[in-house]
Amino acid sequence: MLDRFDLRILEALQERGDMGPLEMSQAVHLSSSQCSRRMQALRKAGYIKSIRAVLEPGKVSVGLMAYVLVTMKSHSPDAADAFRERLLRMNEVLECQKLTGAADMILKIATRDLETFNQVLTREILGAPEVANAQSSIILEDIKSTSSLPLKFSLINK
Repeated sequence: MLDRFDLRILEALQERGDMGPLEMSQAVHLSSSQCSRRMQALRKAGYIKSIRAVLEPGKVSVGLMAYVLVTMKSHSPDAADAFRERLLRMNEVLECQKLTGAADMILKIATRDLETFNQVLTREILGAPEVANAQSSIILEDIKSTSSLPLKFSLINK
């Protein structure tokens, strides 16, 4: 069970994943050895899936991001597996979630420009034999983008 120090450590790591035990000790007011032990325990227990750098899209020539709603032709396991494998090979697909409702999946796609996006959309997504339909929306402005989870729900007594 997580205590308030564990939650503070997780919160700090979501904000800055490169913190070491010394910096963490200053942030959560525990000794660096305690922080080191707790950070290792949180990793071992599976609370921390991974730590990554967040890159600036424009600096790496990513000039267009879009969401694409995908409707499948078939919901058979074979069709789903084939499309899943296709998506896993595509570096342009940043995220893919299965949905309830009219569309079956939503994809977040990053490309260099509109021409590159058009190629990915028409060749890789609409060109997939498993796909019946796709609707795209280009992101005009990134107002809020985070992978940080709200930890307040961990405080609720079950």
